[in-house]
Amino acid sequence: MSGVESEFIDAMEFTGEQEVVRNENGTENFAKDFSPKQIGSIAKYIEPVNGSATIDTLIEMFERNPDLRAVPVEEYDRVVGIIDRHTVEEATSTAFKRFMSRTIIEMTTKVSVIFQAKDYIEKTLGRISELNKKFGMVYFPVFDRRNFFGIVALDEFLDRMDEIRKQDLDKASQIQRSLFPSTDDLSKFQFGITCWNRMANTLGGDFYKTFKLGEFQSLICCCDVSGKNVAASLLTVAAISFFEARRKLPNISLDPVDILSEFDDYLQDVVPVGNFITGVFVYIDLKKHFFQVFNCGHTTTYLVYANSSKDDPRPKVASIEPKLPPFGMGSVKSNLENSKKEDTKPYLTLAAKKGIHLELYSDGLTDMVNEDGFRFEDQNAKNFFIDLYTKPTADVAKEIKYCVDNYIGNSMLPDDITVIDIRFDSMLFV
Repeated sequence: MSGVESEFIDAMEFTGEQEVVRNENGTENFAKDFSPKQIGSIAKYIEPVNGSATIDTLIEMFERNPDLRAVPVEEYDRVVGIIDRHTVEEATSTAFKRFMSRTIIEMTTKVSVIFQAKDYIEKTLGRISELNKKFGMVYFPVFDRRNFFGIVALDEFLDRMDEIRKQDLDKASQIQRSLFPSTDDLSKFQFGITCWNRMANTLGGDFYKTFKLGEFQSLICCCDVSGKNVAASLLTVAAISFFEARRKLPNISLDPVDILSEFDDYLQDVVPVGNFITGVFVYIDLKKHFFQVFNCGHTTTYLVYANSSKDDPRPKVASIEPKLPPFGMGSVKSNLENSKKEDTKPYLTLAAKKGIHLELYSDGLTDMVNEDGFRFEDQNAKNFFIDLYTKPTADVAKEIKYCVDNYIGNSMLPDDITVIDIRFDSMLFV
């Protein structure tokens, strides 16, 4: 067969006796010496055959070892290529007698592109894919400096790449979730708060954060980054980092209007053109007995409260629609700055009274689809929060999970879901 044209390194320098010790089963002893991200960790040693031998030698070898898929071929005491089982079986099945006397080297795919055991799989994958598309190669020789080390198959490359990427995504997911408030963080508030989140993929674009701005002042946010997966998750980390870094600065303003204006200003330099972040922020001051809701292009926030009517025991609900644009375009900052000069405010200020519940959520809740293809939509969300009103705080997370699991069944989750339940039931007033 015609050989692969040399593109990178002259194979002539890879000569010399094989010095690497091998196991009885033919695999290398030194895979452990390489990182799981290096080719040496997946290369398998197979004793090379001499290219001057005839094809019948290979037929016997493949018959003795059904698991053997390919064999490295030597010419002038160096490995110059690989011949696989399929090539031998396909050729000999149609013209058995004619090919039996041919030498192995005549049917070998010669390779002068050299892969080193220390090379990293991810960086080498492009070259491997190129050779596969150009020449149909699926097996590649691997060297440890000047010595033949083993062979590696394309499917082994792809499997290890999937494994590496999954591990990297899992680590990234752990980092992302570590930035969310913990159960211990939530227990420090003087009011009831439950945060529930489920990502549609390993990484997501939803994030939520809670802040203690003072002994009796708090800021709660539920945000959603446009886009999905890795790009969106990077923006969530950048957004959360703003608040984490701000807490370390001396003499900073604790006014929510100033905080959101600075956040919007910061995001203008971070969010790529075409992307944005929606969010609803709730500022709570238990010393002055009020709370404020800043809805910035986010989903409807529901305020649920007890019904005084004896004829209708179900709680009442009020919708708080967005009055501010999404973050990242500078419009939130300009709107808030203009509001200081005007009587009309783009946010809602209400008295913090016992019995009031605030329900914050991302649009992944209303966008979830059941097995019949129907979206959950706004009315079901509204009804769910009305029913949730009478549930104990300790059961809120369980109720949200049941609602999501029961509705989607076996269907895919199209988007991340975040739900935050804030309750002024047993709060500490000053």
